[in-house]
Amino acid sequence: MQVVEVAPDGVVLARAGTRTLQVSLLTLDGPVVPGDWVLAHSGFALARLSAAEALEARTLRGNESSPLAPAPSDPSPSSHRPSRPVPMEAAP
Repeated sequence: MQVVEVAPDGVVLARAGTRTLQVSLLTLDGPVVPGDWVLAHSGFALARLSAAEALEARTLRGNESSPLAPAPSDPSPSSHRPSRPVPMEAAP
């Protein structure tokens, strides 16, 4: 994600594709400025990336034009749900 705006409370606004999200800098050392690239997961910036690293990560995921699109190998979310509820006594 590319940092768009840095707030004084340790949070940034970062853009991925057409979405802009709040990301916490709690896990990063050092300053972040608008234009920097970060690897974010679950609302936290996990690492600072160079522009080349960000492009490589997007290329490896196969979605250079849309950084938030699921990778082609990702199963659809519906494939993770059972087709009908499982009774509690039958659950592992």
